[in-house]
Amino acid sequence: MLRQLKEFLAKSGKPDGSITLHSEWRLIGLTICFGVACGFYIWFPWDLPGVTFFLALTGVTVALVTIRRAWRNGAALCFVMLLLGFLASSIRVAHVSAPRFTVERFVTLEGVVAEYEVRPDKAPRMIISPTRINQTSQGLPSYVRLIVRTKATEPIEAGDHVSLKAILTPPSGPAVPGGFDFARRAFFERIGAEGYAASAIKVLDQPEQSTKFTGVVNDIRRSIADQITEVVPGQAGAVAVALIVGYRHLIDKETAASIRDAGLAHLLAISGLHMGLITAAAFFIFEYAFAAVPAIALRMRPKKIAAVLAWGIALSYLMLSGMGVATVRAFIMISVALLAVLVDRRVLSLRSIALAALSILTIWPETILSVSFQMSFAATAALVAVYEWLSKFDWMRVGHQAGGLERITRYLGFMALTSLISQFAIAPFALYHFQTLSIIGIVANVIVVPFMSMVVMPLALVSVALMSIGLHHWPLVVLGLGLEVVIDLSHYFASMPYAVFRSGAPSDVFLLASSILFIVMLVMRSTRVVGIAGALYLIAIMAPYGTTADILVDNSGRVIGRADQSSGRLLIVGGRRDGFRDESWLRYWGLNPEGGVGVLHRHCDAYACRTAVGNNRYVTVLKSMSALRRACDGDDIVIGTKRWQRYCHGTGIYVPEEDMDTTSPLAIYDNDGKLTIAFSKPLGNRPWHYASDR
Repeated sequence: MLRQLKEFLAKSGKPDGSITLHSEWRLIGLTICFGVACGFYIWFPWDLPGVTFFLALTGVTVALVTIRRAWRNGAALCFVMLLLGFLASSIRVAHVSAPRFTVERFVTLEGVVAEYEVRPDKAPRMIISPTRINQTSQGLPSYVRLIVRTKATEPIEAGDHVSLKAILTPPSGPAVPGGFDFARRAFFERIGAEGYAASAIKVLDQPEQSTKFTGVVNDIRRSIADQITEVVPGQAGAVAVALIVGYRHLIDKETAASIRDAGLAHLLAISGLHMGLITAAAFFIFEYAFAAVPAIALRMRPKKIAAVLAWGIALSYLMLSGMGVATVRAFIMISVALLAVLVDRRVLSLRSIALAALSILTIWPETILSVSFQMSFAATAALVAVYEWLSKFDWMRVGHQAGGLERITRYLGFMALTSLISQFAIAPFALYHFQTLSIIGIVANVIVVPFMSMVVMPLALVSVALMSIGLHHWPLVVLGLGLEVVIDLSHYFASMPYAVFRSGAPSDVFLLASSILFIVMLVMRSTRVVGIAGALYLIAIMAPYGTTADILVDNSGRVIGRADQSSGRLLIVGGRRDGFRDESWLRYWGLNPEGGVGVLHRHCDAYACRTAVGNNRYVTVLKSMSALRRACDGDDIVIGTKRWQRYCHGTGIYVPEEDMDTTSPLAIYDNDGKLTIAFSKPLGNRPWHYASDR
């Protein structure tokens, strides 16, 4: 079989074993077409034609382009990939569709606990697969996500059958205008409602031993996590659990923020770095072991045996990691690379990245809009493209006569270059999704990544390997000490002046333009074109374009906030502090979380609540019609029931609270004294939109 595969590749490849540029770039172009179709279908706010239409149209198109010479027509192939992208996306939407809540409800809930996360600085969170809601077992959501601030009769773990009372609402959408649509993500995760536990949780049945493969794998992951935290306490143990089995809920907010601000957030996600280190270590160990046995080395090539066994290690690590997008992408690329070793081809290229992207988008088309997909593929593609170009120069190669100092210097230099390329590639995506970009990350990665490569990840591999025989204690102790060093370094780098650039929320145009420029730099071979695109890309990063609201109003007027740019603080009233809303609003306006939070002045009486938002402006939430005339005669933003709207005849802007229940936060823009409003949650008739439920 390998011989036949090598013969097939030889027909389309160059004599030196590399794939022809025509074949490689065609695959990249077709992958881009497929991704554009997936992104457009998921992003578009209105339903597109159904699966039957796409099946028929795709069938006709494929039949046409199968004519012998038509396969050489790039436009026809791109059109086919666009249709296939629409088809894959529509099938995915139909597959995950499930009942969902449309209004807030107080319910009695019974179900099986799918996940239970005990978080260090937040209330526990769990996901339940309902079996009964209010004595009804029909038309239930697939999953319900709850914040738990109540007690339980017994310790809760995954698999328990529980009963409780809960307040359930439709999944929340964007927290800020133009922000990430969490309702869409919840739809694809099949979470039909979210809310809070409103009573003590009663455990009805203890979990039975799981017999499904996924259940067995999850049991193993939880067992490994428990053994790690028993030996390695505190945040070092939490980071170790994140590195080995992908559970990140044990990491507290301060540690996560420091690691992110230091530009080391990729260390918390099991991705290409970790899987590459684990697989490479396994490959070289197996290769040297088999090369040391003459009976094996003289009959077959040790590196091919090592490639097969290393792939098994990578597959095992994929199962333990929870199979996130970045991990699946890394596994596919490693699989392609190891296959290349087996058939004596080039190990890593943009072809393997395109194959990985195409595979993931075929299974999960919605990931094209996720930050994980965008940042992981941007960084990997940029690194491969740049190093592929640099490989043409002689100074990239290290001679056998090079001394130890020269090798170390070159290694550190390449680490710095790798960090610079990665930061450059992910910059627009980080600014768009998080409104922050780590400047100090280039230096931090040069110091921390070698330590992770040579100390932390080998110890993690050894610790997991020794768990089955109970000899994991001391490797885990040393691993914990190493991770404490990593955490201390992240705190140090994050606390440095100007370590983080905070931009405020860029517009969708910024992300689209940056993505196009990035693709141009990636696929073009003209130095002039790449230089122009790179200059425009750098300008976009340095000055991300976007217009932010002056005031945000959430929860039907009970939570109001604005940015005080003179003090660099968020001024807000209502709601809980230090929650996700506060964090999102701080990032939206580009404010430093360490600047503190101030309070807006609010006056409430029996008729209304008036909140001063600056420039003699007020947001008035009506309780009675008695306050309606005064509020509407001024320049207030007036929030009240829809049936009172026809009585508001002044210059105030009236917002029905019924609309805010489904489309808030409300964004208020002040354009030279003229106020305009917009809702944050998108309108449309997609299954994850509130508008489709009204």
